[in-house]
Amino acid sequence: MFDQHDTAARVLVLTSRAFDFPAELPPNVRYVGPQLDDPDWTEPAELPPGDEPLVLVGMSSTFMDQADLLRRVVAALDQLPVRGLVTTGPEIEPSAVPGAARIRVVRSAPHAAVLPHAAAVVSHGGHGTVTKALAAGVPQLALPLGRDQPNNAARVVAAGAGLRLKSTAKPRAIAAAMRRLLDEQGFRTRAAELAAVLRADTATSAAIDELEGVTRRADGMVRD
Repeated sequence: MFDQHDTAARVLVLTSRAFDFPAELPPNVRYVGPQLDDPDWTEPAELPPGDEPLVLVGMSSTFMDQADLLRRVVAALDQLPVRGLVTTGPEIEPSAVPGAARIRVVRSAPHAAVLPHAAAVVSHGGHGTVTKALAAGVPQLALPLGRDQPNNAARVVAAGAGLRLKSTAKPRAIAAAMRRLLDEQGFRTRAAELAAVLRADTATSAAIDELEGVTRRADGMVRD
């Protein structure tokens, strides 16, 4: 697999250089900005009523045995003066994660529509959710379950835009971390600074430009 990276004409990294740790990349690697589209299986979701700060919760869209973690997050949010919108994803039934008076549990919700209303995000640290939250300027708590998630969580913490806990964290610890995200302005300030960079990167056509450039060279064509 790694040999393919070395021999490819281009390796496109779908994130922002501002999100990554500083590194000297191979000459065929390009950052082209995050892709922030919502999956086609998302459905509209009604926000919980009230004026309390809204916390969006989203774990993996694939099965990572995350139902227990989602239940602990619900228990944590229920200790706080917040509203919660918890999305279970397509692999976990919402009925497996009972909600509470101010916490609504649904299968999915379009992050693009919900994030402008959110005061904080809780996630597994998946790249999609992490970058969408950052692009919206929303601080976040990551509870990595595996794969690339610990690395993404480390970048969030290093950027000052959020916190990280183990996926085994108890509700009390999750609630304490959430209080910090909501009360300490520095997290939101740093998330907002990153948001400006990520949105600028997303607005470019860098990915298309790189693909078209490789195609032109392969075809021996020269265009402006």
